[in-house]
Amino acid sequence: MKYWIIFMLILSECNIAGAISIGTAPGVYDLGELKPGSDVAFRFYLMTNAKSDVLVGLSYTPVHRDMYYRNQTGRYTFIPSEASEEDISSWVEIPRNPLLLSPGRTKIVYLARGGVVKANEEADIILHIPEDAEPGYHAGSISLSPRIGTVATRGTGIATIAVTRFVFVFRITGEAKRDGEIMSIIGDRISKDKAKIDVLFKNTGTCTISAYVSELKLYDKFGNLTAKLKSGIQYIKPGQIKPLTAYWVGDVIPGTYRAEARVDYITGEAVFEDRVEIPVIIKVRPKPMVEIPKKMEIPWLYILLIIIMIILFIYWLKSD
Repeated sequence: MKYWIIFMLILSECNIAGAISIGTAPGVYDLGELKPGSDVAFRFYLMTNAKSDVLVGLSYTPVHRDMYYRNQTGRYTFIPSEASEEDISSWVEIPRNPLLLSPGRTKIVYLARGGVVKANEEADIILHIPEDAEPGYHAGSISLSPRIGTVATRGTGIATIAVTRFVFVFRITGEAKRDGEIMSIIGDRISKDKAKIDVLFKNTGTCTISAYVSELKLYDKFGNLTAKLKSGIQYIKPGQIKPLTAYWVGDVIPGTYRAEARVDYITGEAVFEDRVEIPVIIKVRPKPMVEIPKKMEIPWLYILLIIIMIILFIYWLKSD
């Protein structure tokens, strides 16, 4: 029994398995409506249940695309149909970084919407909005990267660290419109068993959007479905045309196909039908080798006859 008690004390001291969490408050910060060309400073708070100091690095990271799939009108307002997906990473400044979260230093914070938290540290963000910022809702997030030493987990134990991201949203003044259309579909061959189909998509709205070919069907001359393809995601600025490329791999038979394309840009879609030509493999014939003509060889017999004729001619002149 005595040895069992000693073993349990050692086990608890080493803390073989620990769970550390780092959270933010508020989880999502709504900055409201902002004007192009303005600078906005705001603050959020960090909390942890770690038993010793934790150093946390902050960095900007884009929000997940799921953010643009549903309206949020509760704790904050974000309407995807009026949202821009332009890159705002260059707008974000983090004056103090990294931050030290100390369990011995806490602060009671009263949040704007009535919440109360016990914070270990506060983080400041400055948003520099350019003059040409696109209108509509924007979203970004701050990623937390903790660095925890052996002191934090006490001994050689394993710590499970749960970290949340801080998200902020805001709206730039002006009319926001997400829209686009397919301009054409172009086919090309890459190799014997691979072709690429470019669906040219134009952003006809006022906001940057992410788009991809969700479905591209190719039908042969008999109306048979020959291939069903998809493309990767491309970010397209207002007025810009970009190819959304889908690859056809397999038994790629040359010919003309009827193509039906559908492009998804989260808050809408565009459809288009066109004829696509998949060319045959062009084999270039090797150029014939140019034969270098051999130097003309003059037989010595001919040279000898010419010399004899010259001598006879001179002799004939003298005899006259």
